[in-house]
Amino acid sequence: MINVVIAEDHRLVAEGVARLINESKVAKVVAITGSISETHQLLANIPLPHILLLDVAMPDGDGIDAIIPLQKSFPKIKIVMLTSYAKPAVIQCAINGGANGYILKSTDTKELIYGIQVAAKGKRYICDEAQQLLVGIEASPELTIREREILRLIVDGRTIKEVAHKLNLGFETVHSYTKSIRQKLGCTNMSSLVRTAIRRHLV
Repeated sequence: MINVVIAEDHRLVAEGVARLINESKVAKVVAITGSISETHQLLANIPLPHILLLDVAMPDGDGIDAIIPLQKSFPKIKIVMLTSYAKPAVIQCAINGGANGYILKSTDTKELIYGIQVAAKGKRYICDEAQQLLVGIEASPELTIREREILRLIVDGRTIKEVAHKLNLGFETVHSYTKSIRQKLGCTNMSSLVRTAIRRHLV
């Protein structure tokens, strides 16, 4: 029996997924958490499960950013992203960040259970829909000259306010640019934006 913990801040969604997993008879959900910090605390105080199903968007941070810290603290756990984020860049970011799997919430129950089984064996599993999205991922996103200029300053450690001052632009203008850049790169926050820009040699 594969033991699973679900880290998902929408309780109804988590309970629905838990019911489907428990009905499979090959895995069982031993706990549900609603935040990254709660997940850390829980895992430190229970027998370690085989699989952690982790959403990308959590109330206290980016699930992708949490992969490495969780793996360092609990190296035996396989972390599978279970999320509605269907952007190629986000999927790629999770894989590069060390995720043992990526399953979209639109996936059917049979594939969800299969993905859990594959990940529990130490292999990486990416659901069919996510794999199809990755086929068309661009090696380099189409950033404008201004977007690349702003991205370069952000990677250098400048705040939005400092970037606006240096480029003689309004704060809201720079904020809109950074939002556009994050969307193009599939990043949910600034730290993942910097990490992705460096990894993909965009600056």
